[in-house]
Amino acid sequence: MSLIEVDFSTNDQLTQRQRWSFYGSLILVIVGVYIGYSLRESALTQTVSYSNIEAGIVSDYPSRWLLDEDGDYVFRIRDMSNRGFKTSIQVQTLPVSADIVERNLLDQLTLSRSQFLIDYNVLGYSDFLLRNEISSIAMNYTYVSRDANPFLEGISTVVIGLDILTIQRGQALVITFRADSSIYERELATFNQFLENLSF
Repeated sequence: MSLIEVDFSTNDQLTQRQRWSFYGSLILVIVGVYIGYSLRESALTQTVSYSNIEAGIVSDYPSRWLLDEDGDYVFRIRDMSNRGFKTSIQVQTLPVSADIVERNLLDQLTLSRSQFLIDYNVLGYSDFLLRNEISSIAMNYTYVSRDANPFLEGISTVVIGLDILTIQRGQALVITFRADSSIYERELATFNQFLENLSF
């Protein structure tokens, strides 16, 4: 019987070229991830300018949101990428008399909305400062949104709304923000950015 000796010692040392290739690849991956993240962020935060000379309103809004000017408002923008209820920001002007106060206008909005919004409920009022220290009043509310198509079965969505109302130059400006309650806090950052760029 003979013994066979096997030598398991191998040379696992990397060459200088292999080391530099490894480090180079690692740096390329990190730079690629950073560039991809930056491009994604810039695409998500890219804005489009909007102006309406008649109403005297200028603002920037997210470029991926849909602009609508066909209603009884100056304009409305909606995030169509959301499933279910579409997050929206709406700007509306109302003529007012010299002696009217903001709270009366909000009460009128509440009366009209409670007739067509399901389970409309006002949560409260608070003072709000717009850009350039313009004083206004804010109203928080909730309601239930259902699919308008009776042939499609959908889940009802609880919507949280925020109205900001101020009276300037003989007209009331109502800025309305609405979002699904599950993403309201996240979407509020977009609304605050919108308010920072809004001038009227």
